[in-house]
Amino acid sequence: MKSFNRSIFSLVVATGICANIFAQDTAPTKPASGVATGTAVQTPAASPNATQVEMTQDGATDGQARKTKRVMVFKEGSGTPTAKVAANPADTIDPKAKAIYDASVAAAKKVTSFDGVTQMKMQIPQGEELPPGFGEPARFVTVLDTSDGNGVAGFRLEVLKDAKPTRIITNMDDNTVVTDIAAKTFLDLGKNMNPVMEDVIQHFPRWIMEQKMGSEEEDAPKPVSFTLEPEETVDGTPCDVVRVVRQMTLESQPDGDAEEGEKLTPQTVRFTEIIAFARSDNMPRRIVETNNMKAGEMGGPPPTTTTYSNLKINSTIDPALFTQKMPEGFTKVDAPKEEEAESAQTTPPLAFRAGDQAPDFKLTSLAGPEVTLDSLKGKVVLLDFWATWCGPCKQIMPVIQAISEEFKDKGVAVFGVNTWEKKDGVVNAKTYMESKKYTYGCLLAGEELAKTYGITGIPTLILINKDGTIAFAEMGAGGDTKKMLQEAITAALAK
Repeated sequence: MKSFNRSIFSLVVATGICANIFAQDTAPTKPASGVATGTAVQTPAASPNATQVEMTQDGATDGQARKTKRVMVFKEGSGTPTAKVAANPADTIDPKAKAIYDASVAAAKKVTSFDGVTQMKMQIPQGEELPPGFGEPARFVTVLDTSDGNGVAGFRLEVLKDAKPTRIITNMDDNTVVTDIAAKTFLDLGKNMNPVMEDVIQHFPRWIMEQKMGSEEEDAPKPVSFTLEPEETVDGTPCDVVRVVRQMTLESQPDGDAEEGEKLTPQTVRFTEIIAFARSDNMPRRIVETNNMKAGEMGGPPPTTTTYSNLKINSTIDPALFTQKMPEGFTKVDAPKEEEAESAQTTPPLAFRAGDQAPDFKLTSLAGPEVTLDSLKGKVVLLDFWATWCGPCKQIMPVIQAISEEFKDKGVAVFGVNTWEKKDGVVNAKTYMESKKYTYGCLLAGEELAKTYGITGIPTLILINKDGTIAFAEMGAGGDTKKMLQEAITAALAK
């Protein structure tokens, strides 16, 4: 299932921690969110770990705009985080607690399949409402893609009522099908998962996948405390209960009224997980997540409890579970038009589209010389708008590097366009590119070019044909980016 491989998970976890779903109905940060449905993206006003994911729901340490059900909005207002961090007792690393946690992480990394009933419950502020159907239990079955060990080969989701399926969602080989048993309808969504995304994200075994994928982000929240809670029996299984506290510092950003040289105070954010690990298989049976952010100030997600029951790990799964045929007596229906309309409303279009003449530019490269689009005529040009504070940007940069190497000396010019950098762009871009050993070109101070293109969120990828017309323009990181770029560049070279 190529499009699901990593892409779904990138929506759930942008920094490897805290991917609670839904529930904050906040005003959009500035500039307005420009999120492509089903993709991860950050806006320049977002904090260093505030990714925007728009898909009817989101996950990760990143912001989000209104009209979607979202998560973790590190809302900076005029540019400065306003979180007030309460005093915390001294952090403790209990060796036994850490050993239990580490053993569970090691077990999670070896998981090849998941079959269990998941349920998420959330404490929301008074006056807020959860999406219809949120909090219902569902059986989720998935097999991990053995080609890379991190993706998903297919899944089956059965929304349950009185322990019986009321709706079944399957996905395999890029094809998503929904059977509504109560309504007796059959919906073939093809490659469009957007109408069922919130169901998938809500029940996805996130903690396991977090451990399998790990986090390469140096600015992701770091564990500072491991302590033991009283042991419990959850889902009939004896469990060791571990409290884990992670911490990160958000650098305050100057607003328009800040004096030059004004000292800004960084803010500390703490995320707490209380996880009941089954002694039988080291897998979580319950995860309680909280944080010290106030929803009214930084848009932190409310406390969330996720439970796993009837869990089977590493069992043999029949791939036939991931496909469906229309049952006799059911009616085939089209995808809901309101979903398409909502997507169009919440995804501001770029100013340029495929087939348009790309706007010229003149930007200084990290290597020194100025680069213009006119000087690149006759080549296929890939522009990746990024910043060092953008988690999703950094997530796809290894792909950009691989594309650069694959098409080297084949008439393709690859450039990262460093944009909306919050401090010294030259130093930040140079330091990061060198630390990761990225060798493709880097253009600096891309704010005006981003404005010209109508870019409101990054990463944004622009591919330009040899004749200077746009082959495609896409905001956000989602799907199999590498394959998409390989196919698009190959097609552009053939023209």
